[in-house]
Amino acid sequence: MKAKLLNRFSLLITVIFVLSLVLSACSGSNGANNSTNAGNTGGKPAEGAEGSSEEPKVLKVAFFQGGYGDSWFKELKKEFEAAHSNVTVELEGDPGIMDKMGPRFESGANLPDIAFLTNTNWQQWASQGYLTDLTDVFESSIKSQLNEAGQKYAIYQDKAYVIPWSDGVLGMAYNKGMFEENGWKVPETWAEFNELAPKIKAKGIAPIVYPGKVIGYWDFVVKPMIVQAGGFDYLDQLLTMDNPDVLNNPAKLTALQSFENLFKNDWILKGSEGLNHTESQMEFVNGKAAMIPNGNWLEAEMKASTPEGFRMAMMKVPAIEGAKEPNVQFSMVGDITVIPAKAKEQELAKEFLTFASSEAMNRKFTELTGNFRPFKYSLEGIEVSEFTQSVMDIMQNNKPFTFNTTSPMFMKMGLYPAGDAYGNIVFGSKTAEQQFNEDVKFAADKWDKYKEELGLK
Repeated sequence: MKAKLLNRFSLLITVIFVLSLVLSACSGSNGANNSTNAGNTGGKPAEGAEGSSEEPKVLKVAFFQGGYGDSWFKELKKEFEAAHSNVTVELEGDPGIMDKMGPRFESGANLPDIAFLTNTNWQQWASQGYLTDLTDVFESSIKSQLNEAGQKYAIYQDKAYVIPWSDGVLGMAYNKGMFEENGWKVPETWAEFNELAPKIKAKGIAPIVYPGKVIGYWDFVVKPMIVQAGGFDYLDQLLTMDNPDVLNNPAKLTALQSFENLFKNDWILKGSEGLNHTESQMEFVNGKAAMIPNGNWLEAEMKASTPEGFRMAMMKVPAIEGAKEPNVQFSMVGDITVIPAKAKEQELAKEFLTFASSEAMNRKFTELTGNFRPFKYSLEGIEVSEFTQSVMDIMQNNKPFTFNTTSPMFMKMGLYPAGDAYGNIVFGSKTAEQQFNEDVKFAADKWDKYKEELGLK
């Protein structure tokens, strides 16, 4: 009896074992089916579970912590970690990051996997082999979304080594409330400006205030006029600067003469020459002047000092007569994202770069900072200020340009080699025509000497 029971028990164990094998096989079959169904997402885990079965990784992200703050980077960290359960993003925000990155590249020590930096001569880093070639990710997922200025800026010796990460507009801001109250139309051309300016003065208001102690702000107005007059072909000639004759172009003279007319006609707030940028902006928000050369940071920079109810907006620099390119905008593109050549997590960093360049994260950047990225994206559904919307309107409806260049001769010679054109014209030491002619002569006289100094002969 006992033997029979043992035999039956053995048989039962065998049956259970066989059944377990069958069930295991069925389970494997179901898993295969599930994997096939996942093919709808490319065979990858669903979003939010990517890499869940992989080993833990740390992605080190360094960034310049300045006017944009750190809110966007914290959002990037949160969203990227949510989509990659095995990844921890370590943020390193540092206002002094630019002083430290050069030595870190040189030593190869303490490198981030990806860094969001301010404008610099990054081409030197690329030529020294410090930067990862990003051409693959640039061509596959980023280039088509970048604006024209951003696309050009990314390239060095036919390869993409950086992705620009911030943008904006350099030009003119105006008192929108004042314009609407008086029924003034924002001038599209300098001819319209010339008609408007006397009306503004008749109200006891200066048409323009500027920071005389930071006179380079006039670049925001004059350089767009040069591009308007000469077109993008002339801009390319300037930035390449392969011969001194590029400075002998009427487009540059026309722009300088239009600038000179502002002072000849007394359309500038008295005392502007003694103001710094903050003081000139205070005069603007206090209604002493209707317009000011400035950039898209103006609203945020003056937030604590702007009177309640004051309304400002950016305007396109008026077009000069006979402009080849009347609708241009001076882009601030130049801040860069790089991946060090010796970064530990290269592929993960590229994935993070693509993620940061998405429509959703571009919109989030503007929402959180009130500033812009050099990508094509919409602000629809995002609550932004009237000023911010005006900046985006200019960016979306005008051709962007920059004065970024890798030409050693342009960097040596400059646009005004004979001296400070704006200061000379403002204070009357030279006329616009004299400045132009002296620039042409200086370039011709110094060309061979400079080429030799730069090792280009």
